[in-house]
Amino acid sequence: MLFGDLAPLVRPLSRRLAAAGWCCSGVGLVAGLIVAVGTGVRLSPSMQSIQLAGIVATALAALLLGVAALLQPVSPRDGDAPEPWFYPAAAAQVRSFLLGSIVMMLGLVGFATAGLFLPSGPSPQSIAFSQIFLLGSVSCGLTFLLLNKVLPIAERRTR
Repeated sequence: MLFGDLAPLVRPLSRRLAAAGWCCSGVGLVAGLIVAVGTGVRLSPSMQSIQLAGIVATALAALLLGVAALLQPVSPRDGDAPEPWFYPAAAAQVRSFLLGSIVMMLGLVGFATAGLFLPSGPSPQSIAFSQIFLLGSVSCGLTFLLLNKVLPIAERRTR
């Protein structure tokens, strides 16, 4: 398990904030999927409240994960710190978060563009799917930043 292996290296406050951010991401994803799958042409008041809850959860997830990444100090490069290549499988998994973020951002651009070109403007479904892809991109990108501070990937010592 990636986070289980790297968790001791992550500051406790950052772990708590990241866990809360990931929980909010789950709420945002579920709310976005409910709106995207369960709506027609117009949103009922209950679906509007679900979409609002999803948007609030998305913003809260971005805030919590961003603060967690900012509070996580860069791993010191003294004798006690593991070398970046000491965990090659973990380094590859950390890099996959960056790739996932880029792919999700492309999905966001696709759904947002499709929503803009609809004759009646963006539909609730295109907005909900854009929200889902935005949330996924933010979560992956900020998780990459959080874990990259613990396990720098590109830095190699030549000594």
